[in-house]
Amino acid sequence: MANLTPLHVVAGVVRNAQGDILLARRHVTKEQGDLWEFPGGKREQGEEPEQTLVREFQEEVDITIQRARPLIRIRHTYTYREVLLDVWSVEQFSGTAWGREGQSVEWCAPHLLRLRTFPAANYPIINAVLLPAIYIISTEPLKQNDPQFFYQLEKQIDNGLQLLQFRAGSLNDYEYCACAEKILTLCEPTKVQVLLHRTPQIVLSVGAHGVHLSQTALLNLKERPLKKPLWVASSCHTLADIQHAQSIGVDFLTLGAIRAPEPENSLGWFNFFTCTESAKIPVFAVGGLQYEDMSFAWAHGGQGIAGRQHLW
Repeated sequence: MANLTPLHVVAGVVRNAQGDILLARRHVTKEQGDLWEFPGGKREQGEEPEQTLVREFQEEVDITIQRARPLIRIRHTYTYREVLLDVWSVEQFSGTAWGREGQSVEWCAPHLLRLRTFPAANYPIINAVLLPAIYIISTEPLKQNDPQFFYQLEKQIDNGLQLLQFRAGSLNDYEYCACAEKILTLCEPTKVQVLLHRTPQIVLSVGAHGVHLSQTALLNLKERPLKKPLWVASSCHTLADIQHAQSIGVDFLTLGAIRAPEPENSLGWFNFFTCTESAKIPVFAVGGLQYEDMSFAWAHGGQGIAGRQHLW
């Protein structure tokens, strides 16, 4: 089996106007029968992935894909075959979904995806679906009640902030917790998810949505520090970091620096792509990036971009 070319399967994540996700149920007679999946199918010889996506959605669920972009690529080894699952986020489509091959199709609210049973290769897609394309890292507040910091936070919320990492290395634990609690209060009405760059114990004490581990903290752990559905994210710089993050059940990670102040320390897009091809979880590109770099991140296997200097 090791010498076989992976079966290249192209799948799509389609959202309706309410934000629900289209799922299809595999026939009981098929491999992985009676399990839910994101619609798609095998890439035919000579097809580009986008062509496969368009063809499969027309054949399976009678939807016409008009615009899509890469979401995540996952290599998974079943007992019978290695699969490359090439997943796209569908941004525009037309038509009404129905099971043209007799399969059941349903629209599922994103927060209920984890309650469904999927083939093993599909589970990493759920985190990619639940995460936005921009992961903003806060600047350091000058003090516990820094007016400029909270003014900027409110601007970010007004601009559609969805995922925030709160960093404040200069604050002691008491000051950090007080600041985090105020951040959570401001973010709660718009359901912004807040991860803390602190210990898992502090995450639990203030009721945040998860923890972001430094590279050092990650490598010192032998198991996942928080139970789902709380997020566990980590900073990674090497393929070995990524492998360790996956071994303890990290949900997503940041990888960089894509552009470091010293060019010789920059990871670069090619090396980023090489790492994301080996990753089985969403990866945000980080390090000297701006909004204009989003398409590069997607094209190189990234969930999106993360950062502070040019994003906060």
